[in-house]
Amino acid sequence: MNTVRVSAPFLSSFSRISLRRMTLALAAGIGFSCAAQAGFLTVPNGDFSAPANAGTVGGGVLGGSGTNVLIGSGPWTATYNGVLGLLAPPVLEISSASGTGSITGLLGINALGIVNNGGHFGQTLSNTWQSNKRYTVLAHLNTGAELDLPLLAAAGTGISLHAAGSLVASSTGIATHVRADAVDITTLRIALTHDTAVVAPGVAIGLQLFDRPSGLLTASLVDTAEYSAIRMAESTIPPAGSTLSISGGGSQSGAVGMPYPSAMKAIVRDQDGNPIPDVLVTLTAPQDGASANLFASGGESGRTIVTFTDGNGEVTLSGTANEISGCFRVNADVVGVSGQASFQLRNYSEAQIAAYMNANPGAMGTPQDSVYCNGFE
Repeated sequence: MNTVRVSAPFLSSFSRISLRRMTLALAAGIGFSCAAQAGFLTVPNGDFSAPANAGTVGGGVLGGSGTNVLIGSGPWTATYNGVLGLLAPPVLEISSASGTGSITGLLGINALGIVNNGGHFGQTLSNTWQSNKRYTVLAHLNTGAELDLPLLAAAGTGISLHAAGSLVASSTGIATHVRADAVDITTLRIALTHDTAVVAPGVAIGLQLFDRPSGLLTASLVDTAEYSAIRMAESTIPPAGSTLSISGGGSQSGAVGMPYPSAMKAIVRDQDGNPIPDVLVTLTAPQDGASANLFASGGESGRTIVTFTDGNGEVTLSGTANEISGCFRVNADVVGVSGQASFQLRNYSEAQIAAYMNANPGAMGTPQDSVYCNGFE
């Protein structure tokens, strides 16, 4: 993973004393400015819904190419290449109707060596890189096949970050942190994380969505890459020795199709036990079997979601049981923090609740014994 090139003692000292300095300065009437807090940055047309940015480019003449070709009125542009006398460039299309940006027509041949065509969508954000910050790009990627990260990386398909035309991080890179969570059989939710050190001021953030194979056999190609739901988060980098733990609602149950009774909370602390605000936390429920739809406070919903810790270092989420009874875990993760924090949940079927009520005539509501699920019987 790309990491901040400053010492851990510096980061931990900052996390311990910055709030104290702020309090003293305010008490003394001293004015100063704070860096922007964590949150989602604006990715123009990140959902590909703008009709003005819809259109198709690429394809056509063997060996044809284009660099930063505007699609409609932008902001997404397209870069693509074919192979002279052998391959036409791929077709890059943005569809506002389906909310997708797709790269199709990836080909490869074995003639005087293996050659491929390729292309990517790109844009430069209005935001600039900030020092000692964490940036996470989130994107849905549908390849029409059941693939994992190693296969995507080998195929040269993914997302990347850039600064002044130079590559900063890529989901196919060895030294970067990237995870993928299944949305459905053929769609992955990719999260690419990059931590900055001290950076030059005013350098804009560049973003690319690519399918650029290099010397791959046709059988190894991802010939279709369809992107959607592009977002970018800026957050705090937790210092070395930070921890993640459950702080509320860690063990509970509910009836299928119904909300769980209590909010679920997890907290991030530094090595001295101080809560850390503005940290990005990923929360994941199982994609199959007994599970839940998760809702982050002020954030997104789904089986896999991200949200930021608040001023108390906590994330708060609620959940609704799906229609399958059983026991499962919702896991919380933070990049760079060892281990997971797990909420242990149980979904009760209507028949199970009826049996419980018959055996306990005086009981009110759904049984709350999800601790019983710890063994996952």
